[in-house]
Amino acid sequence: MTTRLVLLGTGTPNISATHYQNSFAVIVDEVPYIVDCGAGMLQRAAQSRLSALAMPKLTRLFLTHLHPDHTTGLPDFLIAPWVLDRAETVQIFGCAGTQSLVDLTLQAYETGIAEHRDGLAPIDHPLDIVVTEISAGEIYRDERVTVMAFAASHGTLEAYSYKFVTADKTIVISGDTTPTDAMREHAKDCDILVHEVYSAVQFAQRDPRWQAYHQQAHTSTIELAEIANATQPDLLVLVHQLYWSASDDDLLAEIREAGYTGTVISGSDLDVFQ
Repeated sequence: MTTRLVLLGTGTPNISATHYQNSFAVIVDEVPYIVDCGAGMLQRAAQSRLSALAMPKLTRLFLTHLHPDHTTGLPDFLIAPWVLDRAETVQIFGCAGTQSLVDLTLQAYETGIAEHRDGLAPIDHPLDIVVTEISAGEIYRDERVTVMAFAASHGTLEAYSYKFVTADKTIVISGDTTPTDAMREHAKDCDILVHEVYSAVQFAQRDPRWQAYHQQAHTSTIELAEIANATQPDLLVLVHQLYWSASDDDLLAEIREAGYTGTVISGSDLDVFQ
């Protein structure tokens, strides 16, 4: 069994020409499990040229939370692969409100969906979607992977981090969160820890109102160094980087200066790890 991680989007709500919004693919024996669905994720999947990310295979989606930069690719995810011959039922996992988000998305696009379904296009397979609104614990299992959800801390919003366990890898994906004891527990000795981060140096220059928000919603380089020292992943991958004029090298330097000496990479869209 071979497990790969593909970064489909490493960005934030701040629109970037090089970092599409959050989305990641855990691929196990050519079967993809998608985490988050920010704007541009399908374009990145196509750009990857990986057969595992062919449109008909995109049938499993795990949402960390319902902020737009993690969900604005949802109409594409639901509809475009269906037009491109995806016949399998789509399974979506997420917090309370996910069912409503999916239902309202389909309602908003019903005119176009109906034209494809009932008009001239030769689409004769159903657009079937099953939503599971989750709580902490094991939320999914098949012959390739077990997925655990555990609570993230993202301001006042319900949010989850995910742990994927396969025969050859354990991959933990933080979503948006401040440091939590649950992360320290579930990411202990994992193979890959994918974690959001902001520059502690540039944070000091931010408006105090934004500082108050980010302290309650995100993780600084200094805090992430502490998490990584506590969990000791084989590889730490930075995503959702809030640079605020810092560079990737600056983020890495801040983590080093905070005392973490393990292997760490600042992730970019289309990076592949295995």
